[in-house]
Amino acid sequence: VLAMICDSTNIFSPGRAGSESDVRTSLLKIMKNKKKRIIVTSFASNVARMESIFYCAKKINRKISLVGRSMHRIYKAAKQCGYLSDLIEPTDPREAKKTSREKIIYLCTGSQGEPNGALMRIANYIHPDVFIESGDAVIFSSKIIPGNEKKLYKLHNQLVKNDIEVISE
Repeated sequence: VLAMICDSTNIFSPGRAGSESDVRTSLLKIMKNKKKRIIVTSFASNVARMESIFYCAKKINRKISLVGRSMHRIYKAAKQCGYLSDLIEPTDPREAKKTSREKIIYLCTGSQGEPNGALMRIANYIHPDVFIESGDAVIFSSKIIPGNEKKLYKLHNQLVKNDIEVISE
């Protein structure tokens, strides 16, 4: 063995972790039923999840736009390493805002409620390129890291108060 890579964040959660294939199937089922803008937030470092979101966008005939420096950086690095091949090309956020809201998915940083993360700026209506409106959906596609619960629930509540659908685990 040259290297072992593992995730222990949810080590104390009983049961088995689902596969990325299970997550992809669930995401596709959820996204198919959304008629307005979809914003997905996840860890930028989760390249498999990124690939799943691209897969879903293609399946439901939507464009995808990456939002947040980390998301762009990881996407570029993964492409250079030979991952994320045969995917639709992401749309620049400045161009994506010209796309009708039922034809776009934004994949953004900020899944843990980081103050400067893209999602927080979107939720506070201060992001220069992404605007969220009543009836849109935000999918939190990552588990809450212990210790982030308060700020994430505050973000969830803020979105719900603005009539944004919040979908989490």
